[in-house]
Amino acid sequence: MAVFDKLLGEKGRGKGRTRGIGKVGRYELLHPLGCGGMAEVFKARACGPAGFERDIVVKRILPQYTRDPDFVRMFADEARILGMMNHPNVVQAYEFGEDSGTLYLALEYVEGPSLSKILRTLRAANRPMPPVIVAYVAREICRALDYVHRLEKADGQRMDVVHRDVTPSNIMLTPAGGVKLLDFGVAKFATAAKSTRAGTVKGKPAYLAPEQLEGKTIDGRVDLFALGIVMHEMLTLQHLFAGDSDLHTAKKIMEMKIPSLSAKRDDVPPDLERIVMRALERDRKQRFATAAEMARALDDFVLASRLHVDDVAAFIREVQAMSGPPRLVYVNPDRQGPDPEEALTRRDRGLRLRMTARRMRTPRFAALAALLLTMIGIGTAVGLHASTAAAHNNSGTPAAEHHSAAAATLAR
Repeated sequence: MAVFDKLLGEKGRGKGRTRGIGKVGRYELLHPLGCGGMAEVFKARACGPAGFERDIVVKRILPQYTRDPDFVRMFADEARILGMMNHPNVVQAYEFGEDSGTLYLALEYVEGPSLSKILRTLRAANRPMPPVIVAYVAREICRALDYVHRLEKADGQRMDVVHRDVTPSNIMLTPAGGVKLLDFGVAKFATAAKSTRAGTVKGKPAYLAPEQLEGKTIDGRVDLFALGIVMHEMLTLQHLFAGDSDLHTAKKIMEMKIPSLSAKRDDVPPDLERIVMRALERDRKQRFATAAEMARALDDFVLASRLHVDDVAAFIREVQAMSGPPRLVYVNPDRQGPDPEEALTRRDRGLRLRMTARRMRTPRFAALAALLLTMIGIGTAVGLHASTAAAHNNSGTPAAEHHSAAAATLAR
């Protein structure tokens, strides 16, 4: 690098740059972007000779999981499958490496908001998303899914990849009108090092297909069902199946009558509504057979609407201007309502609380709780006695009245 600087006469290279917060491999970490159940994500910078710089994303497995075989295999599976992909609608992987015993991925940095942020901004402004923009975004994701579902190894063997996490938090939109699918952390494919354990379901509960909940063998049509949910959400700005609990959510996915889009807003064209409702068919045989078929239906609609990519870019920039500054988003890939990420975060917290409650029902916790309550009771009684005695001495009011007032206060 010094040779290049000398030959090109560059001095003071790097002055005025943002100082990093650390390094992973050859990449300088700039600031965190998020943290999930398995990994943490940073915006980073790749530097080279003659002042070369490129912004990237570094996804690093969390320290507590560096020695967990299951998590390491999942991370390695994600890296392997991303390394095989090269499509304009899929986030690219540049490198899979190890630094001081910690695995990391160097990924394409996508400048722009996630679809979840777009929807959050539109909800706050009470502004609908134009139907043709919805169709455009969905078409681009269908193109990504068609590529993913048909992915083959070098020897021609089908990988049978299923993304299993098509949600607003995993769809990025760029100011130029680009649409990208990311996060293959829970993807299923034929040659994965370890398949999903029997009796478990991977993916965000509110975006699961019925066959996933039923434990059936899945294929790419579960991704189309999830995309149908995302499209319904884009058009209504409401979460279709999200319930008060995972069980409630599953029940709604299996049984709830899916509300008509035309009943929610009168500017949704019938052709677009038919596409969404077909993607949401509970019987997968009634859905689009492939992502390519769904993409063609959406393409016909977009072309008939005479939409230009410049129109999409203008819409994205306008929504970006409406939103506030970027914030740290916690994304759980093993798993992001109002914003989907936030709703799931609350559900995860609820799950942890329920697990804590179950632990508290053990004899040991019961004994500790009884001791704590006894101590609190003694302290309260002593405090009440002291306060009522002091009040009796100062005001002459009968102690019984003070006890009643104190009891009423505690009751409130």
